[in-house]
Amino acid sequence: MTYMRITTKLINDNVINNLLINRTKLNDLQEQLSSGQRVSRPSDDPTAAISILSANLSLDQVERYTTNIDNANSELDMADEAILGTIDVIQRAKELATEASNATSGSTELAAIKSEIDQLIEQVKDAANTKFGSKYIFGGQVTETAPYSEDANGNIIYNGTPSTEDYQRKTEIGENITVDTNVTGVSIFGQYVEGDTTKQSGLISTLKKLSNDLDSTSPDYDGIKASLDEMDDDLDTLLNAQATIGGTMSRLNMTKSKLEDDEITYKKFKSSADDFDMAKIISDISYQETALEASLQVGAKAIQPSLLDYM
Repeated sequence: MTYMRITTKLINDNVINNLLINRTKLNDLQEQLSSGQRVSRPSDDPTAAISILSANLSLDQVERYTTNIDNANSELDMADEAILGTIDVIQRAKELATEASNATSGSTELAAIKSEIDQLIEQVKDAANTKFGSKYIFGGQVTETAPYSEDANGNIIYNGTPSTEDYQRKTEIGENITVDTNVTGVSIFGQYVEGDTTKQSGLISTLKKLSNDLDSTSPDYDGIKASLDEMDDDLDTLLNAQATIGGTMSRLNMTKSKLEDDEITYKKFKSSADDFDMAKIISDISYQETALEASLQVGAKAIQPSLLDYM
């Protein structure tokens, strides 16, 4: 049989060790209560800590994708508003062209109509240079400079990414999932360069030609009438662009709805790993305080003064 000598030092060490254990347990419980989290560090519960980390990473991704969708929707909203305003321009231009096509219109009337058409051209150019924050939205990949400019000869030139090149800007809305969130200005509004038929297209070209045909010194009534059919084609172009934007926004909203559902799922998963029973924690704290108090009382009796304490 083995015998172990119980020394004063051993008693003291055991008492102090028990006090430290009870104090640590009480501190951990109080920390959980104050933080509202059961797992404050991986050592508290390694398995739960891994689950919480995984949930946090997923929630961060959901937040990033949701922010991307919100930004894309805001940009598309501005694009839709710009196109809607341009559709109003077409309606007014058609009214003016119909009025001007009447051969009885005099030079004064034609000059007034030409002046308003020129203002409508400026309105279209302004819409084509719409910005979202600091970004021009109709320039394709070129977002820091205005996609449309006007030279000294009155030509309205598109300076953005051509529609024949990779003009689309992509937004990440899920893991390995992106969506095109822009349309190119030249395919919607066109451009006009005098004498260069390769750079005469869309509504801008139609309106510039109409303005030229309205020259009161030699009005081209056939050209004025032809502009009405051209504006119908331009209107179809704008409506198709609106449909494209609407389809993209619909997809973004559906994805956002799914992300919101995913967020609820991840939060529940995290909660199951990290939450605690408040009533149980308070009860455990009360129990641990009692245990600590008992340890202090036992320790006070177990550790008796010796002559060494007075030397």
